[in-house]
Amino acid sequence: MTASQRVAVFGASGAIGGAIAEWFAARGDDVVAISRSGKGPASPNIRCVSWDGAGALPEIGAPVSAAVWAQGANCTDSIHTFDLEAHQAMYAANVTYIMTSLQALLARDLVAAGGRLCIISSIWQNIARQNKLSYCVTKAALQGLVQSLAIDLGASGYLVNAVLPGALDTPMTRANLSPEQIAKLEGMTPLGTLPALDDVTHLVGYLCSPANTGITGQFVSADKGFSRARIL
Repeated sequence: MTASQRVAVFGASGAIGGAIAEWFAARGDDVVAISRSGKGPASPNIRCVSWDGAGALPEIGAPVSAAVWAQGANCTDSIHTFDLEAHQAMYAANVTYIMTSLQALLARDLVAAGGRLCIISSIWQNIARQNKLSYCVTKAALQGLVQSLAIDLGASGYLVNAVLPGALDTPMTRANLSPEQIAKLEGMTPLGTLPALDDVTHLVGYLCSPANTGITGQFVSADKGFSRARIL
Protein backbone atom coordinates (compact mmCIF):
# COMPACT_ATOMS: atom_id res chain seq x y z
CA MET A 1 0.00 0.00 0.00
CA THR A 2 1.30 3.46 -0.93
CA ALA A 3 2.32 5.59 2.05
CA SER A 4 0.03 8.54 2.75
CA GLN A 5 1.11 12.06 1.87
CA ARG A 6 0.06 15.62 2.70
CA VAL A 7 -1.68 17.49 -0.10
CA ALA A 8 -2.85 21.10 -0.40
CA VAL A 9 -5.84 21.69 -2.68
CA PHE A 10 -6.66 25.30 -3.55
CA GLY A 11 -10.23 25.90 -4.68
CA ALA A 12 -11.52 22.90 -2.75
CA SER A 13 -15.03 24.36 -2.41
CA GLY A 14 -15.65 23.97 -6.14
CA ALA A 15 -16.75 20.85 -8.00
CA ILE A 16 -13.32 19.97 -9.39
CA GLY A 17 -11.32 20.99 -6.32
CA GLY A 18 -13.73 19.22 -4.00
CA ALA A 19 -13.56 16.02 -6.04
CA ILE A 20 -9.75 16.16 -6.01
CA ALA A 21 -9.66 16.68 -2.25
CA GLU A 22 -12.03 13.75 -1.75
CA TRP A 23 -9.93 11.54 -4.05
CA PHE A 24 -6.79 12.08 -1.99
CA ALA A 25 -8.64 11.79 1.34
CA ALA A 26 -10.24 8.49 0.30
CA ARG A 27 -6.74 7.08 -0.15
CA GLY A 28 -5.71 8.06 3.34
CA ASP A 29 -3.86 11.25 2.45
CA ASP A 30 -3.90 14.26 4.77
CA VAL A 31 -5.56 17.06 2.79
CA VAL A 32 -5.55 20.81 3.44
CA ALA A 33 -8.56 22.18 1.54
CA ILE A 34 -8.09 25.90 0.88
CA SER A 35 -10.85 28.13 -0.49
CA ARG A 36 -12.24 31.63 -0.21
CA SER A 37 -15.24 30.36 1.77
CA GLY A 38 -13.29 27.93 3.92
CA LYS A 39 -15.66 25.17 2.85
CA GLY A 40 -14.76 21.78 1.45
CA PRO A 41 -15.73 18.11 1.49
CA ALA A 42 -16.48 16.56 4.87
CA SER A 43 -13.87 13.97 5.75
CA PRO A 44 -11.71 13.17 8.77
CA ASN A 45 -8.71 13.49 6.45
CA ILE A 46 -9.63 16.96 5.18
CA ARG A 47 -8.90 20.18 7.04
CA CYS A 48 -10.62 23.25 5.56
CA VAL A 49 -8.87 26.62 5.55
CA SER A 50 -10.25 30.00 4.44
CA TRP A 51 -8.04 32.23 2.30
CA ASP A 52 -8.91 34.58 -0.56
CA GLY A 53 -5.35 35.29 -1.65
CA ALA A 54 -5.08 38.56 0.27
CA GLY A 55 -2.74 38.86 3.21
CA ALA A 56 -0.58 36.11 4.60
CA LEU A 57 -1.32 32.48 3.84
CA PRO A 58 -2.90 30.91 6.95
CA GLU A 59 -1.11 28.23 8.92
CA ILE A 60 -1.48 24.87 7.15
CA GLY A 61 0.73 22.70 9.31
CA ALA A 62 3.58 20.53 8.10
CA PRO A 63 4.97 20.77 4.54
CA VAL A 64 2.96 19.16 1.74
CA SER A 65 4.36 16.76 -0.81
CA ALA A 66 1.84 17.88 -3.45
CA ALA A 67 -0.24 20.97 -4.19
CA VAL A 68 -3.13 21.37 -6.61
CA TRP A 69 -4.71 24.59 -7.84
CA ALA A 70 -8.33 24.14 -8.91
CA GLN A 71 -9.58 27.65 -8.12
CA GLY A 72 -10.62 30.12 -10.78
CA ALA A 73 -13.27 32.30 -12.33
CA ASN A 74 -15.24 32.30 -15.57
CA CYS A 75 -17.31 34.80 -17.51
CA THR A 76 -18.81 35.46 -20.91
CA ASP A 77 -17.35 38.33 -22.94
CA SER A 78 -15.81 39.26 -26.27
CA ILE A 79 -13.53 41.98 -27.62
CA HIS A 80 -16.68 44.09 -28.08
CA THR A 81 -18.01 43.67 -24.56
CA PHE A 82 -15.12 42.97 -22.20
CA ASP A 83 -14.66 45.17 -19.15
CA LEU A 84 -11.04 45.92 -18.22
CA GLU A 85 -11.61 45.76 -14.47
CA ALA A 86 -13.48 42.45 -14.74
CA HIS A 87 -10.78 41.08 -17.04
CA GLN A 88 -8.03 42.01 -14.59
CA ALA A 89 -10.01 40.44 -11.74
CA MET A 90 -10.26 37.22 -13.73
CA TYR A 91 -6.52 37.28 -14.40
CA ALA A 92 -5.95 37.70 -10.67
CA ALA A 93 -8.21 34.73 -9.89
CA ASN A 94 -6.95 32.41 -12.62
CA VAL A 95 -3.24 33.28 -12.71
CA THR A 96 -1.94 35.65 -10.02
CA TYR A 97 -3.55 33.67 -7.19
CA ILE A 98 -1.48 30.63 -8.16
CA MET A 99 1.72 32.65 -8.26
CA THR A 100 1.20 34.38 -4.91
CA SER A 101 0.07 31.23 -3.09
CA LEU A 102 2.95 29.14 -4.45
CA GLN A 103 5.40 31.92 -3.57
CA ALA A 104 4.04 31.88 -0.01
CA LEU A 105 4.35 28.09 0.24
CA LEU A 106 7.94 28.13 -0.99
CA ALA A 107 8.96 31.08 1.19
CA ARG A 108 7.83 29.17 4.27
CA ASP A 109 9.32 25.85 3.13
CA LEU A 110 5.85 24.32 2.99
CA VAL A 111 6.49 22.19 -0.11
CA ALA A 112 8.62 19.15 0.61
CA ALA A 113 11.69 18.42 -1.50
CA GLY A 114 10.68 16.80 -4.77
CA GLY A 115 7.11 18.07 -4.41
CA ARG A 116 4.60 17.68 -7.20
CA LEU A 117 2.55 20.69 -8.30
CA CYS A 118 -0.52 20.47 -10.52
CA ILE A 119 -2.58 23.32 -11.97
CA ILE A 120 -6.10 22.78 -13.29
CA SER A 121 -6.41 24.76 -16.51
CA SER A 122 -8.81 24.02 -19.37
CA ILE A 123 -8.78 22.80 -22.96
CA TRP A 124 -9.77 26.38 -23.76
CA GLN A 125 -6.19 27.49 -23.12
CA ASN A 126 -5.37 25.89 -26.49
CA ILE A 127 -8.54 26.28 -28.54
CA ALA A 128 -10.83 29.30 -28.73
CA ARG A 129 -14.48 29.34 -27.83
CA GLN A 130 -16.86 32.08 -28.87
CA ASN A 131 -17.62 34.82 -26.32
CA LYS A 132 -15.04 33.50 -23.83
CA LEU A 133 -12.30 36.08 -24.43
CA SER A 134 -11.15 36.71 -20.85
CA TYR A 135 -11.45 33.06 -19.87
CA CYS A 136 -9.42 31.85 -22.86
CA VAL A 137 -6.78 34.56 -22.40
CA THR A 138 -6.26 33.86 -18.70
CA LYS A 139 -6.17 30.10 -19.21
CA ALA A 140 -3.67 30.52 -22.05
CA ALA A 141 -1.45 32.44 -19.63
CA LEU A 142 -1.14 29.26 -17.56
CA GLN A 143 0.91 27.68 -20.33
CA GLY A 144 3.69 30.19 -19.73
CA LEU A 145 3.30 29.84 -15.97
CA VAL A 146 3.60 26.04 -15.90
CA GLN A 147 6.57 26.00 -18.26
CA SER A 148 8.34 28.75 -16.31
CA LEU A 149 7.75 26.96 -13.01
CA ALA A 150 9.01 23.69 -14.46
CA ILE A 151 12.26 25.44 -15.44
CA ASP A 152 12.70 27.57 -12.32
CA LEU A 153 11.86 24.81 -9.84
CA GLY A 154 13.34 21.86 -11.68
CA ALA A 155 16.74 22.18 -10.05
CA SER A 156 15.02 21.71 -6.68
CA GLY A 157 13.38 18.52 -7.87
CA TYR A 158 9.84 19.86 -8.20
CA LEU A 159 7.56 18.46 -10.92
CA VAL A 160 5.02 20.93 -12.32
CA ASN A 161 2.18 19.99 -14.67
CA ALA A 162 -1.29 21.06 -15.74
CA VAL A 163 -4.48 19.09 -16.31
CA LEU A 164 -6.85 20.50 -18.92
CA PRO A 165 -10.46 19.35 -18.44
CA GLY A 166 -12.98 19.57 -21.22
CA ALA A 167 -16.71 20.18 -20.70
CA LEU A 168 -17.25 17.87 -17.73
CA ASP A 169 -20.42 15.87 -17.19
CA THR A 170 -21.58 17.64 -14.04
CA PRO A 171 -24.95 19.01 -12.89
CA MET A 172 -23.68 22.53 -13.63
CA THR A 173 -22.79 21.62 -17.21
CA ARG A 174 -26.20 20.05 -17.77
CA ALA A 175 -27.88 23.10 -16.25
CA ASN A 176 -25.94 25.55 -18.44
CA LEU A 177 -26.11 23.63 -21.72
CA SER A 178 -29.20 22.48 -23.57
CA PRO A 179 -29.70 18.77 -24.33
CA GLU A 180 -28.97 19.61 -27.96
CA GLN A 181 -25.65 21.27 -27.08
CA ILE A 182 -24.62 18.31 -24.93
CA ALA A 183 -25.57 15.87 -27.67
CA LYS A 184 -23.50 17.89 -30.15
CA LEU A 185 -20.46 17.83 -27.86
CA GLU A 186 -20.82 14.10 -27.27
CA GLY A 187 -21.21 13.51 -30.99
CA MET A 188 -17.92 15.31 -31.69
CA THR A 189 -16.00 13.44 -28.98
CA PRO A 190 -14.12 10.27 -30.02
CA LEU A 191 -15.45 8.26 -27.05
CA GLY A 192 -18.99 9.58 -27.48
CA THR A 193 -19.41 10.89 -23.92
CA LEU A 194 -18.46 13.93 -21.90
CA PRO A 195 -15.49 13.52 -19.54
CA ALA A 196 -16.33 12.94 -15.87
CA LEU A 197 -14.82 14.35 -12.70
CA ASP A 198 -13.17 10.96 -12.17
CA ASP A 199 -11.20 11.44 -15.38
CA VAL A 200 -9.70 14.59 -13.87
CA THR A 201 -9.10 13.29 -10.35
CA HIS A 202 -7.37 10.10 -11.51
CA LEU A 203 -5.04 12.11 -13.74
CA VAL A 204 -4.23 14.63 -11.02
CA GLY A 205 -3.74 11.79 -8.58
CA TYR A 206 -1.11 10.17 -10.77
CA LEU A 207 0.77 13.39 -11.54
CA CYS A 208 0.91 14.18 -7.81
CA SER A 209 1.89 10.67 -6.73
CA PRO A 210 5.32 9.16 -6.06
CA ALA A 211 4.73 7.11 -9.23
CA ASN A 212 5.38 10.28 -11.24
CA THR A 213 9.15 10.41 -11.24
CA GLY A 214 9.85 12.54 -14.30
CA ILE A 215 6.79 14.08 -15.95
CA THR A 216 7.05 17.87 -15.71
CA GLY A 217 6.18 20.93 -17.80
CA GLN A 218 3.33 19.00 -19.43
CA PHE A 219 -0.29 19.80 -20.27
CA VAL A 220 -2.55 16.76 -20.25
CA SER A 221 -6.14 17.02 -21.46
CA ALA A 222 -8.95 15.16 -19.71
CA ASP A 223 -11.54 15.56 -22.43
CA LYS A 224 -12.11 12.11 -23.99
CA GLY A 225 -10.00 13.26 -26.95
CA PHE A 226 -12.20 16.23 -27.92
CA SER A 227 -9.39 18.80 -28.21
CA ARG A 228 -7.21 16.60 -30.45
CA ALA A 229 -9.52 14.43 -32.53
CA ARG A 230 -13.04 15.75 -33.11
CA ILE A 231 -15.70 13.97 -35.13
CA LEU A 232 -17.06 16.46 -37.68
